[in-house]
Amino acid sequence: MALEEKLYGNQFERNIVGSAIKSISNKWTFYILKDLFLGKKRFSQFQENRPNLDNKSLARCLKSMENNNLIEKKINNHETEYFLTSKGMKLNKVLYELIIFALDTHEGDFYTNEEIIFIKEKYIHILNL
Repeated sequence: MALEEKLYGNQFERNIVGSAIKSISNKWTFYILKDLFLGKKRFSQFQENRPNLDNKSLARCLKSMENNNLIEKKINNHETEYFLTSKGMKLNKVLYELIIFALDTHEGDFYTNEEIIFIKEKYIHILNL
């Protein structure tokens, strides 16, 4: 199979892109990734200010992220913490672009222009870009 056919064919979309999208498609994955980049590590921290995120949904999402090698679970002295893997860290640019897209398409709805500039600059540092 020619490289061009592999790159532009349906097989590429089904296998490569589809697999990548599936690994981050859970409703809560984006928020947990953002929290991890912000330094949150514990189960209860991921639920802060998210009343709709119940224990079962969060546990399922964390397990999926762990199975997809986006995060690593570590248990020390009966405390469980989660950390981004190198694969999870590579989502920093995707996360940033989603944040920029959200800010740019809702400009003026939630934040002033000055706040948007501040948020964009802040996330450049948070996400190590």
